[in-house]
Amino acid sequence: MEEVISKTKELILSFEESSLIKNLEHYKSLVVRNRNLVAKIQKFNASMDDHEKIVLKRQIYQNNDYQNFMKYYTELFYLILRINNRFKQYTNVKGCH
Repeated sequence: MEEVISKTKELILSFEESSLIKNLEHYKSLVVRNRNLVAKIQKFNASMDDHEKIVLKRQIYQNNDYQNFMKYYTELFYLILRINNRFKQYTNVKGCH
């Protein structure tokens, strides 16, 4: 069990040092510093008007920094999903829950 914990810590460290995380953090900081873009994102999240949401979503996705942030976010999301599914194979034993 100690080896599993050690290898998991190594995996986390590898993530933290990876270009994927560095790029994600870089583009996140650019997005967060863009007040106009943040205002559009907040307006999008608060809106109940479908037409307004479509217009705002198009405007948000025209921003290259946001596109890059979402690219790396999506890549990380699917990588974590694959890891979680792999762990689930080892822990999801029918009849034990």
